[in-house]
Amino acid sequence: MIAMSGVTAEARARVDALLFEPLAGLSRKRGVSAEAHDKSLGRLRGWLGYMSDDNLRAMRDLIARHAVKGIWPEEGLIRHWAMTLQCPPPRDCAYARSLIKSAMGRQAMAEGWAVELFQIAKKLGPPPGKYIISRLRQEADGNRHKRRVIRENIEAGRATPEERRWLEGWHAELAEIEAIQSAVEEGTGHDSDQSGSGCGAAA
Repeated sequence: MIAMSGVTAEARARVDALLFEPLAGLSRKRGVSAEAHDKSLGRLRGWLGYMSDDNLRAMRDLIARHAVKGIWPEEGLIRHWAMTLQCPPPRDCAYARSLIKSAMGRQAMAEGWAVELFQIAKKLGPPPGKYIISRLRQEADGNRHKRRVIRENIEAGRATPEERRWLEGWHAELAEIEAIQSAVEEGTGHDSDQSGSGCGAAA
């Protein structure tokens, strides 16, 4: 796990001391197995290692306040709070590309939220939970409206450079996703880094 996430044992120990140990009294959600709960906490232990001591303490307080009936909040919600407090460092895009190849990636493409899924996967890493997916669908709806407005502004000659860059970035992400999924359909399926801009491009 350390090799995958790049998180050191020291960082994990810091997360334990500042966040997990003070919250040891919280229980797992009803219907969630002990194994699934432990795996979720393990992922969070590794993922939260990028945060500062002060922000880990803030996360501890935030989780405690939202732990209804002493139950751990959903993993996706905790990740969302963490991102709001402190933006994580850029991550390797290998996971994001593999997710786009998966059944979830194909579903997202069919339903119109693949770009938003690709972007969040590059920021958060695995896995996108139900809460994150619901937010992605909402974001995709907003982005559809935004693209329509920008296209209208372009046609009217009043689009700003920022709007044009945003639209170009969104379409670049979509083109990368289509290329990844096409490679799978054609049976090549390898991660050629033809999309070297993939990690940094965000719309």
